Amino acid sequence: MHELGIVLSIADKVMEVARANQLTEIKAITMQIGEISSVIPEYLEKCFPAAAERNPLFENTELKIEILPARYLCHVCGESFSLGEFEEAKGCPSCKENQLLELLTGRECFIKNIEAW
Repeated sequence: MHELGIVLSIADKVMEVARANQLTEIKAITMQIGEISSVIPEYLEKCFPAAAERNPLFENTELKIEILPARYLCHVCGESFSLGEFEEAKGCPSCKENQLLELLTGRECFIKNIEAW
């Protein structure tokens, strides 16, 4: 389960921001996770208390997770489409191409926002 390592890295990064800005409490951390990333949001949520126990700054911190949908671009016709549309059409829903496709979004895993004071 690499989610524990991710959560500990998130906590370290947030601590850097907290020190640099003299923050005394972290209210919430918003993460954005891509739909087809290898990160399982439920595991992040379950691992977060382990990171929170390491520092009182995280005592009442809420972990918020937003899922970013996977989007593809067809290099044949220029159409942009979702993973669901790709799966339904078995390729580009516009021209049926299934080789010259570029993944635009969906593998992300980053901190979007830190609510603190």
